[in-house]
Amino acid sequence: MIVEDRHMRDGRDRWIAGAALGVLLILALLVGLLVRDAQNNAIESRERLREEFVQQLARQMESRVQSIFPSLVGFVGKPGQFTFRPDDPADRAQFATLFAGDPGAGGYLLDRNRTIVNGILLRPPGAIGTKVDNPALDVVYEGTPTFLPVGPSYTTTDPVVGLALPTRDTAGRVDGVFVFESAVASDSSFSKEVVQLRAGDSGVFAFFDRNGVVVASNNESALARPIDRDARTTRPGGLRRVDGKVIVVARVPSAGWTLAFEQRTDEFQGDVTGPVRRALLLLMAAAAIAGSVLVIALVRRLRAAREEQRRLAEIYAAREEFTSIVSHELRTPVAGLVGFLETAVDHWEDMSDADRKRAVQRSYANARTLRSLTADVLDSTSIEAHSLAMHPEAADLRAVVDESAELVRMTEPDRVIAIDEPAEPVPVHIDASRIGQVVSNLLDNAIKGSPAGSPVDVTVTVEGGEAVVRVQDRGSGIAAADLERVFEKFVRGAGVTGRGSGLGLYIARHLVEAHGGRIWVEPTTEVGACISFTVPLAQRSAAVAQ
Repeated sequence: MIVEDRHMRDGRDRWIAGAALGVLLILALLVGLLVRDAQNNAIESRERLREEFVQQLARQMESRVQSIFPSLVGFVGKPGQFTFRPDDPADRAQFATLFAGDPGAGGYLLDRNRTIVNGILLRPPGAIGTKVDNPALDVVYEGTPTFLPVGPSYTTTDPVVGLALPTRDTAGRVDGVFVFESAVASDSSFSKEVVQLRAGDSGVFAFFDRNGVVVASNNESALARPIDRDARTTRPGGLRRVDGKVIVVARVPSAGWTLAFEQRTDEFQGDVTGPVRRALLLLMAAAAIAGSVLVIALVRRLRAAREEQRRLAEIYAAREEFTSIVSHELRTPVAGLVGFLETAVDHWEDMSDADRKRAVQRSYANARTLRSLTADVLDSTSIEAHSLAMHPEAADLRAVVDESAELVRMTEPDRVIAIDEPAEPVPVHIDASRIGQVVSNLLDNAIKGSPAGSPVDVTVTVEGGEAVVRVQDRGSGIAAADLERVFEKFVRGAGVTGRGSGLGLYIARHLVEAHGGRIWVEPTTEVGACISFTVPLAQRSAAVAQ
């Protein structure tokens, strides 16, 4: 009986052990399936985000191209602007004017027979009279601007991409083509933008033309080289996996370009699959413990995936908003510049000297605004790269403030900008152009944050060993919660009525701090906001610069 009871207990224990092992195995299987499903969901989420990112980049480039074409056509497409006589001095003067802001750029003019009749930086100098046999020019002679495929240059020894724009005669017919050439090189502005795109060690972003030649890429060795024309890697569509790589392709139709992204599959999903594999190995060694570990890891992974998705969504939204704002801000001064120049050109003989001077001044003011916006974007990049250039020298702060205010008055003639400054010079050791940029940004901020026609007060004082500049507007002021945030990147005050890049005060803070000064929002009981900054007086400022 005792032996029988022992056999019964042993049988029951084995059954319990077997049942427990079965439960653990089932639990392991369920957890494994759950983890595998979560892994697949995380990978799919990452794939969607990467595909959306590439599509968004392509849409942004398409928007830029569509906004660039009309403005550039306006520069070179005025009826009868060119004579098309070979090496004509008048046409050569047009080139000098068009390329005055970029002395390193080159271009040339083609007549109806596709023969070069004029240009700048032509290589060789005897290129005039050369016939350009490029099928891509067909659509331009039909009146549509386009980018030419990467090819040999007539203005440099490097491969170039050409921007071809139609010109018209007085009857509105296309009478020639104006071609801007831009080198396909790592130091071009477009390549510098694309190089900033990062995706691990193997992630490559590349724009290539209709012939499959790379125009810009974050892989410098690929520039001006043909890509693999495998249809699997060049056909637009969703995310694809080809030969161990993840590939996404999107079109930029107005430029005739294609954007392609590729990355090794193991790197693309490595930080998602790696922890899961390790967790499954641990589960095989100790199912019960591994089950709880996997659940915790799963929760953390899902939280990380959601946080990554939220962060990427914010980045994409901020990038799109910034692109929209900058496009709008660029369009306004360009339109003003073109408008005043067209008025001056079309009515020069009928205008008085005062009217001519006023038109040139307005054109100059719009050009300064355009350069200022471009400088803001470039300066923000330099600030993040810690490569902001400074060239300090002795200066009178009053003159810097007066010059900046006068330039703003040109673009805002109806705005009263009152300046209260000492009768004696205010000696400082500064980069005058940079401090002038600070004053211009504060004035621009004050104008946008106050009602039309209301005055802006500028005060220059000497307090202790520092010079203090205050800019006071008559707007709705700055909320207490935003007193520090207004100096952050892309942050614009709630009372700002016009659009802006959101970079002005951010750049101003870094420029002032680079001079050893400080910038802040003054507490005021009056209507509006008062932003102040300091720079050390000459002796102390020179010591800071050293």
